[in-house]
Amino acid sequence: MITATRYIRVDARLPEAESIKAAAELIKAGELVAFPTETVYGLGAAAFQTDAVEKIFRVKGRPPENALLVHVSNLEQVESLVPEIPAMARELIDRFWPGPLSIILPARSSVPEIVRGGSTGVGIRMPSHSVALALIEMTGPLAAPSANLYGRPSPTNASHVQQDLDGKIAAVLDGGETGAGLESTLLDLTGELPRILRRGGIKAETIEEFLGLKIAIEGTDSMSGFQTRVKVILSSNKTEFEARLDDFISQRVIFGVVCINDAFLHKIEDIKYIYNINLSGTGMNLYSILRDAEKNNIAALLFTPIEPEQAEAEPALMDRIRRASH
Repeated sequence: MITATRYIRVDARLPEAESIKAAAELIKAGELVAFPTETVYGLGAAAFQTDAVEKIFRVKGRPPENALLVHVSNLEQVESLVPEIPAMARELIDRFWPGPLSIILPARSSVPEIVRGGSTGVGIRMPSHSVALALIEMTGPLAAPSANLYGRPSPTNASHVQQDLDGKIAAVLDGGETGAGLESTLLDLTGELPRILRRGGIKAETIEEFLGLKIAIEGTDSMSGFQTRVKVILSSNKTEFEARLDDFISQRVIFGVVCINDAFLHKIEDIKYIYNINLSGTGMNLYSILRDAEKNNIAALLFTPIEPEQAEAEPALMDRIRRASH
């Protein structure tokens, strides 16, 4: 039984062997360890240890029918999970791995049903983070969803993991900020045609261009919102934004503004809590903003208007922003 979570600092670029070994030994013993990837922090259990995988569902409060992604560090590990790697999958692996692309393939019968969520396929990805790869190389395939309570914003640093899972898991490999803060793209190759089940770190258009075919995108409209104490408000235009801004100021509501561009900086220069999401990749990521707003007891986050071309350029980010506003 876990009484305290161990936090193990590790160099994100050159992870120390002793730190990785300590975490790997815990996983081999059937415990859960959170670790950084290039997207968000994952919560790892040995993929073929059913009892360990069951712990993931218990500590996260995750519905049992929700399948888990399995993280690998080499092709031999992929072959331990699937009877064959189809030609299209090999092409995608050669082009996009390591990286934020998860591929669902027909699974071997030896892959535990709890990992597959009762389906016949298994989702696999190879992260590009040095800490993740070093850990998986030592442990073998890891079943690893995001290291947060179910429905909460995904964690992008060890502090976020601590907020949700402290005392519930054996250890956290603390490699600092993950950077991207956007989950992997989830591509299903178990049917006749490929389907994207979740937008993520690799754009659908990039995959389509590489494969030379149109890919159906499913599931994004049915996504639920995040469990957060902060109300997220999207403004459709300048007039609506300025009206809401005036209302918050007059009502003395503790609020923050999330800037997508610099067009409204003159309107908000005196506001205490200002966050920036720059679509070119700088600034805070959405999940960090939501958690920081909670920390500061902010009641509402007001987004500056997002231009149609901006939304079209970053559909995965817009998907997460819309979820946050539900």
